[in-house]
Amino acid sequence: MKVLDTIPEISSEPLDRLVKGCEALHIIATARDFGIFDLIEGSKTAEQISSEIGTDTSLTEKFLNALVALQLLSKHDGRYTNAELASTFLMKISPFYQGNMLKLSGNSSNNWSKLRSVMNGDVQKEKNERFEDVFDPSFILAMAEGSMRGSLHRTAKEVSTIPEFQKARTLLDLGGGHGLYAIAFAEMNPELDAMVFDLPPVTEVTREFIKRYDMNERVSVAGGDFVEDDIGHGYDIVFASDVLYRKPDVLFNILKKIHDALNDGGSVMLKHWILNDDRTAPPTSVLFDLMLSLRGDWHHIYTEDEYIELLRDAGFSNVRLLDISSQTSPSALIIGNKEV
Repeated sequence: MKVLDTIPEISSEPLDRLVKGCEALHIIATARDFGIFDLIEGSKTAEQISSEIGTDTSLTEKFLNALVALQLLSKHDGRYTNAELASTFLMKISPFYQGNMLKLSGNSSNNWSKLRSVMNGDVQKEKNERFEDVFDPSFILAMAEGSMRGSLHRTAKEVSTIPEFQKARTLLDLGGGHGLYAIAFAEMNPELDAMVFDLPPVTEVTREFIKRYDMNERVSVAGGDFVEDDIGHGYDIVFASDVLYRKPDVLFNILKKIHDALNDGGSVMLKHWILNDDRTAPPTSVLFDLMLSLRGDWHHIYTEDEYIELLRDAGFSNVRLLDISSQTSPSALIIGNKEV
């Protein structure tokens, strides 16, 4: 057989894209660390930029050209400007800034580096790490930035059409973090009072967002661990977004606590990523499920049927799912009612 006698029947391009994703992440993260996108106001040359950030001019030009290739910068006559993607998501003055989310993605890449060792049993998984130890202000800000990419808007639009929400007067945002969901719900329903319940260190960030959107009269804050502590009573709705990725026994106990906290006829609304029955799609959820397991053994992402069964076992009726997914956020809104 000669070397040219065979040729692949498929292109390697999909594999190349997967492998090179890590390269792009490091380039974008480095640009964020140098403040490149905030530094470029109007247009600047590579010489100007390298002088301001104190780097080698030749290497800086190659770096900026890489950002052009990634479609984050534009280059005309040797001058660089922010492309729309960068000015929308990577400039701090933008309401859609994703800098903290980008930092979180970088931290996740460190977790992925443990994959082989963890699977071989060479490195002890962080089984004793508490769930709440994952959170810090940067993480909460990243979650806020992630919600502003569209998931908050899709969720709010869907919730606004639900009869149970339209007549609700009290809402608990369980593990609400930044509080943007509670704020949005209060904006949509002028008769609604909302409370955000989260760990005490997290609520400091929550209060900043409430103040930013002038919602101190409508949205309150309570500190605590919703797994261990009392979450209060008398709610028409308990809402939770992407905080109940717990093992089935723990999640069942939380759902029972939510059921007890609701008024008769009240509703639970869970906005979470889901998996298909084979747990092989969508890709974002599958990869997230694996990555979370590298941090500890208290994570679990559920299928549609698993959510329905858990809610019914916890005493909820009229359980249904509404699709609020996008290409980057495979979310569903899972709703259940407490019978009168």
